[in-house]
Amino acid sequence: MKKEVMAKALPSEGKGVKVFFAEFVNEDYVFGYISRLIYGESGLQNIYILENKFWGRLLFINNNLQFSSRDEFIYHEALVHIPIQSAPEGYIKKVLICGGGDFGAAREVLKYPYVEEVVIVDIDPRIPKLIKEYFPELLPEDPNDPRLTLITEDAYVLVDKFLREGRTFDLVIVDSTDPDIGDEANLQELSHALFGVDFHQKLLKICPQGIIVQQCGTPFTMKNILLGVYKIYREVYPQKEIYIYRANVPSFGSDNAYIMRCPFKDPQRPKGKELDNTLYYNFEIHEASFALPKFWKEALKECE
Repeated sequence: MKKEVMAKALPSEGKGVKVFFAEFVNEDYVFGYISRLIYGESGLQNIYILENKFWGRLLFINNNLQFSSRDEFIYHEALVHIPIQSAPEGYIKKVLICGGGDFGAAREVLKYPYVEEVVIVDIDPRIPKLIKEYFPELLPEDPNDPRLTLITEDAYVLVDKFLREGRTFDLVIVDSTDPDIGDEANLQELSHALFGVDFHQKLLKICPQGIIVQQCGTPFTMKNILLGVYKIYREVYPQKEIYIYRANVPSFGSDNAYIMRCPFKDPQRPKGKELDNTLYYNFEIHEASFALPKFWKEALKECE
């Protein structure tokens, strides 16, 4: 039998260079993606957009995955609908999203007709532009919804400005990149200031009677992020108003944690009408999201 020595060249697969992209998750542990690199730029942040046959399009900021187009709805629906449904129906009218320039959280908030105003404040002006070009499915049903305002600014600075102006909100969503863990000389995440006691003290003043929710990474591989934010919440908010819930986001590798300050009773029980335009969220998921693994609970005791 004749031995084949030479192989045919691979056919062109379209725009972009095909790469093996590795995301460091923990020590000696990476997530790897064989994908087409369709956008890359360094500046305020390092931004890469990959196209993968399984995950669809993936957005990386500073080499960390922010979401994939295949499962982003899980992350965003859990981030938004659980806090909104934890409040009395119709209570949430004014919403501030710190970060969230990908529009995913705003898309979900605007599904509630009684919401009157949504303000996104994102520090990087490139993110909203890239979403419109590469991830249009993250935009609200009406991209020109008059209730939505996008501001390019550091959320820490803008919250201070809102505080001086006396503006208040019913819901604040901190939808940012994960904070840096390390020494001051190696900080690169622009969200670092949003994970601090002073920032949350300001949030409490602009959202005194409302809900404040923040994503806390994946505790299985980022235990210190959840514990660090939990310590901040315990210092700023009443213990009886602090709740932690979770959602399994497949592209993140394990359950993502969310921490919420909620002054309303029994947030584990949804209080509004169930939506028919979600893919992940329903009332059963709402209640189940507050059931935490035993090892999460044991870790949280370290903060007491």
